Amino acid sequence: MIIKMNKLLAFTLVLLAASHYVQAADLVIQEWEQARFNEIDANNDQGLDNIEFRDTTRDWMTKAGYSEEKQRKNTNKKFRSYDSNHDNIVSLEEFVTAMQKSAAVKKSAALNTSPASDTPVAKTPKNNPPAYKTSNSVLTIGDVAPNYLGTDTNGDEVNIDELKGKIVVVSFWVSWCKPCKNELSTLQNLQNKVGNDLLEVVAINYKESHRSYNKLKAQLAELNLTLTHDKRGKIGKKYGVEKAPNLFIIGKTGKVLFIDSKYNKTPINAIIDVLKKELST
Repeated sequence: MIIKMNKLLAFTLVLLAASHYVQAADLVIQEWEQARFNEIDANNDQGLDNIEFRDTTRDWMTKAGYSEEKQRKNTNKKFRSYDSNHDNIVSLEEFVTAMQKSAAVKKSAALNTSPASDTPVAKTPKNNPPAYKTSNSVLTIGDVAPNYLGTDTNGDEVNIDELKGKIVVVSFWVSWCKPCKNELSTLQNLQNKVGNDLLEVVAINYKESHRSYNKLKAQLAELNLTLTHDKRGKIGKKYGVEKAPNLFIIGKTGKVLFIDSKYNKTPINAIIDVLKKELST
C-alpha cells in the first residue's frame, strides 16, 4: 500500500512542483533588492517618487557632511538617472537595473585597478555537493533538528519532538519573496496530497514585523499549513538560516534529511526521492 502511494505521490509532486520551479527560475530580482525597494516605498504603491527616493541617499550624504541644498541636487540627479522612462516614478525594475549597473561598473573598476602579481594564487579544489545541499547552514544531513519551531496561530508551541513519526517540512519564508510564495503553494498541495497523519508542513515567517505577520495570517488562514513567526530570527539562527527561502525536510526520528535554499535550481527529483524513501520506512 505504501509503495503504491509513493508512486502516486511521486507523479503528483512532479506535476505540482514543475510549474513552481519554472516560475521561480524566471526571477531575476534578488531578495535583498526587493527588500530594499519595499523599505523605501513608504506608500506601498510599487513605485518611488522623488520624496521616497530621498531615503536612498540621506544617510550617507548626511554623514559625508553635504548641505541640504547639495543633498537635494545630488538626489534629484540620481533620481533622473534611475527614472529611465522619465515618468517621475522609479519602478522596481528601474531601481534594480540601475543598482546592478552601478555594481557592475564598480566591480569592473576594482578589477582594473587591482595591482598585478606574479605570484600564482593557489586554487581551492571544488567539491561538487548535491544541488540541494546548502553551504551556509550550520546543520548537515543527519543532524538532529532544533526542536522549537515557534507558536502556531492557536497559540500552541510547535516542537519537533511532538511530531516524531511524521515527516516535517520546515520552510522559512517572507511575504515579498516570489519563490517563497510559489513554495507555499507547492507545500499546500503537498500537505493535502500526503495528509496530516504522515506529513506536517511548518511555514515560518522570517524576520517580518508582528503587524505584517498578523495580516499574512489572515490572508493565509485557509491554507492547510502550520504557520509560525520568527520575528527576530532566533529560530532561523539555530537552523543556520541567513535569508529566505530556506527549506528543511526532517525525518520521522527528528533528523535532517534534506536542506534547500535554492528552490529554482534544485532538481525536483531530489525532493521526491527523499520523501519516497522516508515514507516507505
